[in-house]
Amino acid sequence: MTDTAAVHATGDRLQQAPLEVLGRFADASNATLLVRLTDRDPRGLDEVAEQLGRDPQVEDLEPADLAVYKPQRGERPLWDFPSGTLHRREIAAGILDGELGWDLVPTTVLRTDAPYGVGSLQRFVAHDPEEHYFALLEDGQPELRAQLVAMVVFDLLIDNADRKAGHVLVERPQHEAVGHLRLVDHGVAFNVDRKLRTVGWDFAGEPVPGALRGDVDRVREGLAGDLGARLGTLLAEEEVTRLTERVEEVLAMEHLPPPSGPYPYPWPLL
Repeated sequence: MTDTAAVHATGDRLQQAPLEVLGRFADASNATLLVRLTDRDPRGLDEVAEQLGRDPQVEDLEPADLAVYKPQRGERPLWDFPSGTLHRREIAAGILDGELGWDLVPTTVLRTDAPYGVGSLQRFVAHDPEEHYFALLEDGQPELRAQLVAMVVFDLLIDNADRKAGHVLVERPQHEAVGHLRLVDHGVAFNVDRKLRTVGWDFAGEPVPGALRGDVDRVREGLAGDLGARLGTLLAEEEVTRLTERVEEVLAMEHLPPPSGPYPYPWPLL
């Protein structure tokens, strides 16, 4: 379950702390930048390098001071999504996850005063890149498998058009024996037209857990009020309407659906 106080504190910090750009994720199709929050450690990267005697690596930095910044100006135009909206979809996914209480999407906020202008800013997740969807599926750990089922339901709700295996991370805090699933990269979601492309079809035919159904039912009520209004500041009216329809579709499901449509799998898969 979501630690609401911790999420709010992290969100406030992401929105207010000064930022230093460290570099760009080379394999991202849109500009995706690793940044460092310098409110707790005001040293510049050059000073950190001087103290280390070498260029610092990500492992040398405090994970809680890192974030992933996706500026609007770095978004590659797509024919099937309105230009300049991908960062807003990232934030909308985080808001919906928070309303569900599943704590799958790292805290994500809208940042207007970042180095390259308005964009989304998401808490960085320290993880092992070898622990992706396929590895977790093969391992079969019950707690993480249950979270993968929640991922499938979440992707049905947002109509995720790009759930690659590498977008599924595991965060393992030192004080916790079981890791926690974290889902990233939701810029191509919430379309009016069906776009669902995911690696999560392995769960097709499994029952939709009652607890997850209850959370989705709560979201249905929220969409008629405050949640719908919040999402309406990020998504088009027809996109919020279509989300409401998908909520109803998920609530009517007894089992998770099989692959359908011309392109049900993302490419590359990882």
